[in-house]
Amino acid sequence: MISIVLVIFMFFLADLVLRQATVGKLDRLSYSIAGVLRERVQLYSSSEELKKHEIEQIYRLAQRMLNDMNPEADTSQLKIQVEQLFFAPRADLTDDSKHLLPGNTWMMGVKDNDCHPPKALTELKELSPRGSYGRWVPLYQVTLCLPTNSWFKQLTQGKNDPLLMSSSSTVMLR
Repeated sequence: MISIVLVIFMFFLADLVLRQATVGKLDRLSYSIAGVLRERVQLYSSSEELKKHEIEQIYRLAQRMLNDMNPEADTSQLKIQVEQLFFAPRADLTDDSKHLLPGNTWMMGVKDNDCHPPKALTELKELSPRGSYGRWVPLYQVTLCLPTNSWFKQLTQGKNDPLLMSSSSTVMLR
């Protein structure tokens, strides 16, 4: 009886360690991809606004980086959501209100529309500081999701439904 409990406990621990390792890799990956977006002015000819072909490049970069970190990972299952948030220019520099411009959200690899950040970027608008020219600095948010199998779920429930591991990073333009 004790052996059975110990085996189940070991399966649970092994599964937990593998899931945490996957989340750690996704954390590093989402922060790296967000860092590329933060440096947009230097990388994309001073353009702050994202374009669809740039999101496709970033998605391919994320797949390559994930493959480098974990060659066994199925990079075709990687999902990405990228959001950008811009603010309306202010005529009155004493006005501290943040007026949002319509933002864009891009999704790649998302079939079920199930890859979402914990908070939408519009809810994080207070993170934007005022820049040196009196304007609010644009924000970008990258969310990565990767379905993984759970040994513990298979053992206890007999189901092989993949768990969706996710990580989100928010950065401001430099």
